[in-house]
Amino acid sequence: MQDIIRFHVPCKLEYTKMVEDVAELVGKHLASDGKDSFGGKLRTVMNEVFINIVEHSNTAAQNEIVRFQFELGYKYFTISIYDYGPGFKADKFYPPYPKEIVGKRFKLREVIDGIVYFIVVDPFSISFQFEEKEEADLDQLVEMTEIKDHGMGVSIITKIMDTVSYSYIGQGKYDWKLIKKIG
Repeated sequence: MQDIIRFHVPCKLEYTKMVEDVAELVGKHLASDGKDSFGGKLRTVMNEVFINIVEHSNTAAQNEIVRFQFELGYKYFTISIYDYGPGFKADKFYPPYPKEIVGKRFKLREVIDGIVYFIVVDPFSISFQFEEKEEADLDQLVEMTEIKDHGMGVSIITKIMDTVSYSYIGQGKYDWKLIKKIG
């Protein structure tokens, strides 16, 4: 049996705390051992996704709401978040991607402890991977004159969740799919 929880909010930053609070409650509900470790992590994931949607998507301009769907299954927890792109550019293309770049991997962002990549899975979807550096040199933070935030949220999300994908579903609409194995 799979339970589904849906939650919709306006695409405005002032709703960030509400999104975080709902995510934390869902995470606490999933905690089979009574510990709250996943609730805090899920709060962080939802913060990153929601802020990225508010700041980088066309959802507000389309006068649309952000739609969250939490699916609670026996072995997996899935979150779908629907927004209005623009999508991720691979080479010079946005979805639908041409067949010659399907299967290719692209570097999204290098962060202090690794690199975030995305792979074009099919003409409409990409999946994200985080590749850790063997040894992160925290001293290089001192040497960095500029830390860009682009891609940082996706690196956090890919570290916490087991699978992260982003798919074009038509008419300017995209579906974030975040999956975590539970139990």
